[in-house]
Amino acid sequence: MSDTISSIQRLSTQLLETWCQGLVAHQTHDPGNERTHGGIYSPGDRAYPGRCADALYPLLWMARHTGDQSYVEAARLVYDWEQRNCWSEELGCWYNDANQPDSWKGINVFSVMTKYDAIVHYPDLLGEKTVAVWKERLIRVAEFLYQTLTIDFGNINYPAYGTLVFSCLGELFNEERYTNKAEELATQIQAFFTADGLFYGEGGRTGNADGQYPIDLGYNVEESLPALALYAQRTGNSDLLETVQASLHTHLEFMLPNGGWDNSWGTRSFKWTLWGSRTSDGCHPGYYALAGASPVFAEAVYRNLQCLEACTANNLLHGGPHEVVHGVAPSIHHTFSHAKALVSLLHLATPDLSAPQRVLPRETEYGIKKFDSINTVLFSRGEWRGTVTAYNVGYKTETRGHASGGAMTLLYHMKHDVVSAASMTEYQRWEAHNTLDESAVENFMSLTPRLELRTADARVYRNICDYNATLSALENDDELTISAVSRLTEGDRVQPRDDMPVVFTDYRIRNGEFTMEVSIDRPAPQGTLQFVLPVICSAEDRVALSGTRFSRTNATGTLSIESSYPLEALLPEDARAYNVIPGLQAYPLVIDATGLHEQKLTVSFTG
Repeated sequence: MSDTISSIQRLSTQLLETWCQGLVAHQTHDPGNERTHGGIYSPGDRAYPGRCADALYPLLWMARHTGDQSYVEAARLVYDWEQRNCWSEELGCWYNDANQPDSWKGINVFSVMTKYDAIVHYPDLLGEKTVAVWKERLIRVAEFLYQTLTIDFGNINYPAYGTLVFSCLGELFNEERYTNKAEELATQIQAFFTADGLFYGEGGRTGNADGQYPIDLGYNVEESLPALALYAQRTGNSDLLETVQASLHTHLEFMLPNGGWDNSWGTRSFKWTLWGSRTSDGCHPGYYALAGASPVFAEAVYRNLQCLEACTANNLLHGGPHEVVHGVAPSIHHTFSHAKALVSLLHLATPDLSAPQRVLPRETEYGIKKFDSINTVLFSRGEWRGTVTAYNVGYKTETRGHASGGAMTLLYHMKHDVVSAASMTEYQRWEAHNTLDESAVENFMSLTPRLELRTADARVYRNICDYNATLSALENDDELTISAVSRLTEGDRVQPRDDMPVVFTDYRIRNGEFTMEVSIDRPAPQGTLQFVLPVICSAEDRVALSGTRFSRTNATGTLSIESSYPLEALLPEDARAYNVIPGLQAYPLVIDATGLHEQKLTVSFTG
């Protein structure tokens, strides 16, 4: 067995041991209270997530792994909690939010798979009577899904996951209708891969007039593509398997060297956290299952496991590297969802890595890569890696969502890690039960670098809200340049006012230095014009600010920033801003850009 595979199995096992201890520590034991007894409480959500019964699968793994029967009892308890608080007898299905029967039902594809996996892998721990009872419930939910789950149901992750679900149910119940349903969905799914290899359908089923599609990296790599990979592999669907494998390679272009996923631009990036997406399962089974043919996939699994480990504290997976240091309580959803994925990974056959590959695509120095379906550029030159986007597809009817307008949504240094990372232009809880309340977080703010105008009537205009921006790129031996042209815009679906200036932004890498250059073609309307530059910076990092110079120092060394305009701090040196997207702290700098129409602003990064 290769070192990579043994490292994956070792780290997966360690994380599962840790997380299962955290899950049982948050399980409520109160037999007199039907609404809480057996439920797993989420400190970050201050509630019992309806899907917490998904924890039963990793809890049963832990029982087998340790021989401790208390984990079997914990699994039974959380299953029973779900039946009391999240079951619709009328519809024959589970619902998402405890004791709210009108809440979302699409989650049944995941809930069914959890029980299926538990029955298949741990029938001896459950016993014949329990297996029989669980199967009776499963057949009812299977019929609910058979009647409701089509290619047009919800976001694309549901029918994509449904291929695997119906294939497994067809086998479990020897029901040809379910097997045929899986094949039908798999055939229809093939139409949702773009020319550049991305998978679309998160927020709609069609592209727009600009040739851009509703795509979310987090849901693709953590739910849809793994399910499709496992389905294609188990059924021998070679056409789908080839398509999915190619798509997994394309999506892997967005994995950072530290194992994080760059979903700074996705339609559902309101749930982005550095290791993935807040309530999806994990990239591990899909990439691991196909690693025999693509050895770099095993490296991707291991890197992401390392990222998960770095975000684990107090026996729970936290929503980003800096959540603990900022004092933000985690959602338990992160832990039980990703624990499921790791158990599934450990149940897979060990791939033969005859030609191991230990370099991720983004570690190589390739210059420019453009993805037309999301109007996004990735760059890689010297030690710098980054993302610039003018992606103009929002999530459903969302406004002020993911950054656009030629925004730099991610800047990464091979030595200094993440330097800049985007959040929503304005934080909104599109899924209130699956996202954290920002009002409870100190110094909560948007982390996307931006030119921002605040007018006397309290309106805010930003270049990163422009959905009509253009991007161009040029590279030669000496220099790499990405140029964006945008307008100051109030909202991402709003046409800019006629009196708003055009904003020109150039991102350059030359002689190891990364520089942002910003200018406008005319004076902005009356108000406060600022360039906002939040620098990713843990509370444990040292900062120094003097005039036009700023530095961040930690174990990786010193990152330096110099501006052609004076830099000002929004917070004291010992304070940090924070955003749950993607779970990072920052030291926010601002630049008074009043005279920007007369003199270009330059901000240079060296490390």
